[in-house]
Amino acid sequence: MSLGLKICNRRLALDEAFRILRPGGRVILLEASNIRWRLLHRAYLGYMSLCMPVLGWLATGGDASAYRYLLHGIRGFPSAESLADEIRGHGFDEVRFERLSLGIVAIHTARKPLGTDKA
Repeated sequence: MSLGLKICNRRLALDEAFRILRPGGRVILLEASNIRWRLLHRAYLGYMSLCMPVLGWLATGGDASAYRYLLHGIRGFPSAESLADEIRGHGFDEVRFERLSLGIVAIHTARKPLGTDKA
């Protein structure tokens, strides 16, 4: 799933992913994350707050709503570490993540443990 957990109920989505996966199955999630260096993270949020809506407005001929939505999803989304903890809390094991683009996004992977019921 790519950038889907920020637009839905994360708890329900992770419960459903766990339910439908076969034991040993893997879930792979690309999600918004946090830049580890606070000053750089604040600068990024400032850029997203000021520049992206203007660029979005220009690119779409006057509709910057998608770019405002992106900022909202970034600000309210958990850190990569916190999301990994949430994923573990849903029963997954082998939970790992890798930050990309300085941490703007992270790829999380996890497995449904062997020996768990399919549904």
